[in-house]
Parts: sequence; C-alpha cells; structure tokens
Amino acid sequence: MFPFIVRRLATSLVSLALAAGVVFIAIHMLPGDPVAIMLGEQAGSDPEAVARVRAQLGLDQPLGAQFAHWVGGIATGDMGTSLRTGEAVADELARRIPRSLELIVAGLCIAVALGVPLGVVAARERGRAAGVAASVIAVAGFSSPVFVLGIILILIFSLGLEWLPSSGYVPFTDDPALHLMCLALPALTVGLNFMGVVARMMRASLADTMSKDYVKLARAKGLPRSSAIRRHALPNAMVPVVAIVGIRAGSMLGGTVIIEALFDWPGLSSLLVSASFARDYPVIQGCLLAVFAIFILISLLIDLIQASIDPRTRRQTS
Repeated sequence: MFPFIVRRLATSLVSLALAAGVVFIAIHMLPGDPVAIMLGEQAGSDPEAVARVRAQLGLDQPLGAQFAHWVGGIATGDMGTSLRTGEAVADELARRIPRSLELIVAGLCIAVALGVPLGVVAARERGRAAGVAASVIAVAGFSSPVFVLGIILILIFSLGLEWLPSSGYVPFTDDPALHLMCLALPALTVGLNFMGVVARMMRASLADTMSKDYVKLARAKGLPRSSAIRRHALPNAMVPVVAIVGIRAGSMLGGTVIIEALFDWPGLSSLLVSASFARDYPVIQGCLLAVFAIFILISLLIDLIQASIDPRTRRQTS
C-alpha cells in the first residue's frame, strides 16, 4: 500500500504543477488589460499611472518571471491581491472554499444515502414493482435540471410549509441552527440531482457483480441471497460508485454556479463568476488553481479509498 500512496502523491504533485502552468497561460491569453480596467478612465489620460501600476503589479516583467513570482508567492501563501477590492486573494479563498466544500459534501452525503439503497433495490428486484419504482425515481432525479429542482424545493419547503429559508447564508459560529437550515435546501438540490446517477451506477454495478462466479459459488454453498449480496457483491460493486462520486465532487467545485446564485450561497463558484466579469485576474487565477488543487486532492482520496476496498486497483495503477 505504501508504494502505491507514494506513486499517487508524486502523480498528484506533477498534475498540480501542470495545472498551475495551464492556469497562468490561460489567464494571460484573456483579452483586455487588467490595468486599464483597474484605472478606468484614468488609463487613457495618464500613461504614467498605467506604467506605475504595471510596475507595482509586476506586469512589466517577462512572462517567465511573472510565473516564477506567482508560484513563489503561492508557496508562501501569497496569491496576490484582488484588483477590485484590494483584498488578499488567499483570504477570500479561505472564506469561500469551505462554504463550497460544505455544500458539496452535504449534497454528496444525501446522494449516497438515497442513491445506494435505490440502486440495490433496483438490482435485486429487477422486473418487479419495487425495482421499476426505484429505477423511475433514479431517472427522475438526474433528469431534473438543478434550477427547476431548486425552485420546486423552495416552493414546497419555504413558501408552502415555511420550514426552511429560501436563500441566504449565516456563518455556523453565529447561529448553528440557522446555518444548517440555510444549507438544507441547496444541499438537498445537489443531493437529489446526483442521487439518480449514484442509483443508476449502483444498479448496473451490482447487477454485474451478482452474475460473477464467486457470488454464484457462495449461493451454491448455501449462503442466503441477501448475505451473498451484502458480503460478496456489494463491496465490489461499490468501487465504480466511489469513483463516480469522486469525479462528480471535483466537477461540482466549479459547477455549482446556478445553485449558489439561486440560494444566495457565497461559495467559490460565485466568486469565480464575479471575478470573470470584472476581469479580476489574480482572483480568477486563485479560483481556478483552487479548483484544480481540490479536484486533484479528491482524486487522490478516491484512489486510496478504492485501493482499500479492492486491492486489485493497486496493481492496475502500478
């Protein structure tokens, strides 16, 4: 296991370095001059001010020197300063990233808690009423657009039952109960939408695993069907489910824009969108690098979980 962990750590570090290069190059290929945006009308009437700000930001240096300075700053926790607010990018990311991760983790927990049992029922009861019903629920889950699902939940739980707030964010330290109430609807929207994907993957994987020889041998030795599924089929069937959960968790980091906008949840996606409209290049660079880094970290964790569930994956990646 230890050599496998070392290999995956080395691969992750290389991937992060490549991601930093891609982010830096992509940002410098964007149209528009950040200094002109920052100075506004003054940029056209005061060339000396433009040159002075360029020197302050280091934009008058060669790209190689700028990249080295940026990477060096990241290593020390300095990711630059926002052109809009003058606030340190690292401080803004430190506030936004936990909010997005909290939303994503809560949504994934709901998706797994609902999707795995649905998938098991759909696989065990294929062709029966319970299996058909589980499959229909799964299809309805991933077929519903998130904004439609979110609006329906707001209509039911906020406007109809008046149980939960329709939008907003309250820090956990200020009011834990209200914080969880504000988190409930966006997390439920994420979870119900992804629940169908988990259920469908669980159904297909478990159905395939139940047809394997080792499961048939366990049944032939007199092991009850439910015990054979629980002890032999289910652990192996969970491997692709864990993989799809990890992939979706990484993609959600930059893809929860609609949910954050609908529920007024101040996460990483909304920060990236607002910075993009304002051409705030330091914030854009920081957000994109954060998305890459967290995605790589999630991929590493998923590989380790898969390796602990199924040791064969260690040999496949060696």
